Amino acid sequence: MDASGREKFKAQLLAEKERLEKELTSFAAIDPKMRDDWDTTFPASAPRSSSMSHGALEEQADIREEFETELAQEQALELRLREVRLALERMANGTFGQCRSCGRPIPEERLLANPAAEYDIEHQPKE
Repeated sequence: MDASGREKFKAQLLAEKERLEKELTSFAAIDPKMRDDWDTTFPASAPRSSSMSHGALEEQADIREEFETELAQEQALELRLREVRLALERMANGTFGQCRSCGRPIPEERLLANPAAEYDIEHQPKE
């Protein structure tokens, strides 16, 4: 891969990194003690009491559901952000675009679809 191709992929990865961080920041905070870890904060809710109304119970359920949705979203965004960061590290150390398993070049079509790809199609681990 030539230098202009690497620069194109680097620009894409940096833009994606920025987008992912912005999205995570909208509902989570970075954990300063753990690399690549963000923490979704449980939203403040109405005080609990033994005589909560039906409406208050529904509100509590809605808050919990929203938190669980954000938690799942956080995990997916963290994973993608980690993949992007690792791709940028491979770019810095000169191994970007090489399959981690066999060392052969990853086809450009694959990198166009996913610039953070670590493996060629043949060696992509099964999920």
